[in-house]
Amino acid sequence: MIYSSFFSILFFSVCIISLVSGILVVINNHKAPANRCFFAIIISINFWSAGLALANIAPDTVTCEIWRRFSAIGWGTAYSIILHFILIIVGNKTLLKKWWFYLLLYLPAVITVFAYAIPSGINPAPYKLLHTEFGWTNVASINEYSIWDWIFFVYYIGYAITGLVILLLWNRKAVEHSIKMQSRAIFLSFMAALILASLTDLVFGNTLAKLPQMAPIILLIPIVTIYHTIKKYGFIVSKPFGKKASYMRIIISVILYLIFAFLHINIPSNSSLFGSDYFGGATLRGIVTQLQMIISIYLVLKEDTPGYLAAVLLNVGSILNSINFIIHSKTTEPLPGIISNIGVILLVVLIATFKKETASNIEKINNQRKSLEESEKKLFRMAYYDSLTGLYNKDWFVEHLNKSIHAAKRNVSLIGVIFIDLDSFKSVNDTMGHTTGDMLLGLMASRLSSCLREEDTLARFGGDEFLIMVSNIEKPEDLYKICERIMGAFKDSVLVQDMEYFVTASVGVAVYPIDGEDSETLIKNADIAMYLAKNKGKNQCIYCSSDIKNGTVKKMKLTNNLYRALDKNELFLYYQPQIKAETQEIIGFEALLRWNNEEYGIVSPDVFIPMAEQTGLIRPIGLWVFKTACEQLKAFQSIYNKDICMSINLSLEQLKDTGIADKISKILEDTEAGAKNIQIEITESIAFNEDHSVLQHLKDIKNLGVSISIDDFGTGFSSFTRLKTFPIDLIKIDIDFVRGISSGSQKDMAIIRSIIQIAKNLGIDVLAEGVETEEQFKFLRDNQCDIIQGFYFYKPMPASEVESILSFLAFYH
Repeated sequence: MIYSSFFSILFFSVCIISLVSGILVVINNHKAPANRCFFAIIISINFWSAGLALANIAPDTVTCEIWRRFSAIGWGTAYSIILHFILIIVGNKTLLKKWWFYLLLYLPAVITVFAYAIPSGINPAPYKLLHTEFGWTNVASINEYSIWDWIFFVYYIGYAITGLVILLLWNRKAVEHSIKMQSRAIFLSFMAALILASLTDLVFGNTLAKLPQMAPIILLIPIVTIYHTIKKYGFIVSKPFGKKASYMRIIISVILYLIFAFLHINIPSNSSLFGSDYFGGATLRGIVTQLQMIISIYLVLKEDTPGYLAAVLLNVGSILNSINFIIHSKTTEPLPGIISNIGVILLVVLIATFKKETASNIEKINNQRKSLEESEKKLFRMAYYDSLTGLYNKDWFVEHLNKSIHAAKRNVSLIGVIFIDLDSFKSVNDTMGHTTGDMLLGLMASRLSSCLREEDTLARFGGDEFLIMVSNIEKPEDLYKICERIMGAFKDSVLVQDMEYFVTASVGVAVYPIDGEDSETLIKNADIAMYLAKNKGKNQCIYCSSDIKNGTVKKMKLTNNLYRALDKNELFLYYQPQIKAETQEIIGFEALLRWNNEEYGIVSPDVFIPMAEQTGLIRPIGLWVFKTACEQLKAFQSIYNKDICMSINLSLEQLKDTGIADKISKILEDTEAGAKNIQIEITESIAFNEDHSVLQHLKDIKNLGVSISIDDFGTGFSSFTRLKTFPIDLIKIDIDFVRGISSGSQKDMAIIRSIIQIAKNLGIDVLAEGVETEEQFKFLRDNQCDIIQGFYFYKPMPASEVESILSFLAFYH
């Protein structure tokens, strides 16, 4: 009795456990053919196992046969359904589309069910039942097998081997690793089930131990394997399962529950424990019921959905079993147990609902946390990474450099900061488009990265500029090698969309602590060195030095001081007389701007004029020069009492001013300086500038009656066509050619003769500047140069000295 009950409990456990798996799969996606077929397998196993459970504890042969026939519905159809399932998961759609295939597939199942489940005359004695200590078993020798037995063996073995072969071929043809793993697991599980079931049911069951049919219990192996494969690889479900359940805990809990259920039914009303009336039959049933409740609550708490389903099925089964006991025994003793089971189901539902809501809230919190983490990562990337190249940006670089400086202080090591600017990169964007330029930047970023060590850092500063930090340097030679590799990265061309681009770079280097002890100073000094490299011709690397830093500081201070130079009256004019070569008399002056800075003293025009042009200060300063020179011309004319002119320099930035002609006209009107006595002096590069607006502004000034001269003629891009068509009154021969006279340079003298001859042919006057010797003067005079300017006659002088000279000349003439 004990052994038979034990096996019945196992069979019922199979029902519960397999049904849990089937329900979980089918509710995940009830439309999927594989899911529905898997659930059909579970139903057939439940018929099989439940029939055997009830048959095993049947009181007599007739009852046992009834439940055996019930069980045949399960084991008769199981093999056809399993083969159908295998065909679905391996993707054999050709056969599954044929209607006649289903007739062939399920025909053996129909025959088996008809022969073993339905009482008929074709198989009058399907079972040879024997009651053993393990329960009822079907005992038949080979000689006693009927034709129906052999048909079933062919069906059972044929379908099992066919399914295994299909799984094996599926494994061999599979390319994906996941499919290979799941096909191997399913194949091995069915192979193990076939071998074990054959041993237990045919060998041990019929011949040796007379055990009940164990096949449904053994079929848990492929069922659990398929369920595990579903969860791990998701090959027949539409969405992933939740937390992984422990089948071992579920199996043990179900078996314990069913044992308690068996005890609950079989405890006599008049029984007692320890010989005490306090532990009578009713008390023992109450204890057992509470233990079942504990198991149910444990399942739903520990195993989530599988445990919840198992707990509900167990308690529903207990209720049905108790109702059946009440009907047959005509007693109400199990009624409290039924009420308890109903309470347990409600409690289980409440716990499952609470867990679901809690899990949902936890999931929301986790999703919010993940969302915040992703947002944080995204913000971090936006804040510290360059979206185009994927490199760090300036902010991250500065922060990392500061940390490295602190480490370098402790380790007494050097840090190199390298500032890289691609040369003429704007031309790539302008000619090939920004998309090509972006691709080129990305490729150059990768190439620069390959030049660095693992501990070095590369960042995009902005545009076409990059910053590199080289840390852990013991001696400057280590930094030189890295810089050589960086410059070498620009030697080879870059291929973008099947086009070659040759890109060079200007590189500046600053070293901690020599060139600065903080990130801002180091980057600034590296930037200064880079700009010096660019100004010296590009495509080179320059290391920051004290001279460079001092020069930059001085330039910055001078630029700042230049803004207040006019207000502080630091700007003044010198005047250099212009001499008529034939008579050697003063016929005009060139106004020359000078700056006496309170900190640096006299500043060279070669230094502060470019500063004024870069900052735009040349416009107000230029107007001041023009007005002051015009006023001074009036003073010179009143002293000398002769017709003299004033030459005033105009820069390109002034000529870009759309209102320059009107402003000059206003100054001429206010100072009453005659326009015919004013000469605008421009450089050759301005005169031959292609900018239409600049040329138009020159013509507007010319129309005021002002004459125009070209300075430094012959040193730029001279154009005879421009010289012929443009309204030029005078050209000035550059000092470099004049110095060639003293050195005996035949080429310089030939150039001077040619310039003078061309000018004479065009009706343009010629002035030679920088004349310092008598030899130079005589050569120029003899070759019909009109005007002489230089130290040979007069140096640039303040207005007071010029007035003294003019007064002297006027007195003696």
